[in-house]
Amino acid sequence: MHRMALSGLALGAAAWLATALPAHADQAECEAAVRALMAPYGDNAPDKTINRFGTSVTRIGEQEMKGYSLQTADGSLYYDQDKNPVSLSFTNGDVYTTQDKGETWTLVNSTSAEVMEEVRAGIESQAEKATNITCAYGTDLDGRTVDHYSVDYAIYNTGKAAHSEYWIDADTRFVWRDVTEFEGDPAIVITVDAEPAPDMALPDPKS
Repeated sequence: MHRMALSGLALGAAAWLATALPAHADQAECEAAVRALMAPYGDNAPDKTINRFGTSVTRIGEQEMKGYSLQTADGSLYYDQDKNPVSLSFTNGDVYTTQDKGETWTLVNSTSAEVMEEVRAGIESQAEKATNITCAYGTDLDGRTVDHYSVDYAIYNTGKAAHSEYWIDADTRFVWRDVTEFEGDPAIVITVDAEPAPDMALPDPKS
């Protein structure tokens, strides 16, 4: 249950990465900005959320799985490699799956508000304890001028080491790419390359 809850909130957090950040900052400001990216709640919640749609590549050791994802402030929709909808996760902890390409959805997990609050507190603690935070401004990503952020941390409910990096548009603050590596044998690396998707929205699983 906690793992599902972590997934729901983390996916919502990924959509909120387009938080406004200073163009230039000292180390203290850099660290504060990155911690806000990791836990965009309360005072750290952005004023505006930019929907993201793009490829999601998961590498587990030598194996690689490609799919697609739509990330919004409310949650995430995942697609298989043929762009068929597969799973739908909301930041409130509800997770749905579909067997008919999104025609109908089945609720497979519903997490209580109390547990979701525990998860949120855990993610905030995870961000507060993060280390090795770096910020590089005005770097290049495929011809775009971006700011690059890097951070190490431990997953709050397992203690497993993780490393995340973000490539954020220097002007719009949109997150073009994010990479997360989870310690393990084998290690798991998830890479998302996205584009703005203002006209896309999550489906209503109850309709």
